[in-house]
Amino acid sequence: MKLISLTIICLSFLFGCTTTQEVKRPNGVQEYIVACGAGLGWNICFNKANELCPSGYTTISEDAGFNRKELRISCPAPKGD
Repeated sequence: MKLISLTIICLSFLFGCTTTQEVKRPNGVQEYIVACGAGLGWNICFNKANELCPSGYTTISEDAGFNRKELRISCPAPKGD
């Protein structure tokens, strides 16, 4: 039973979570780092990026490592700024 629980926990770390970190650059540009489990497709990261930036976003970088994928994006500045 413990082995099954440990396996489920490990798989959830590998395949499950999507996290977001907000980064404010010194020049005022707001960026986000969206991290997804390595077992998930890029679509999970892209969907989260669309939630963060409903008017579209610019992809700064994409990185696929062993245990996670990372998408760095910036949202366009609001009109009138």
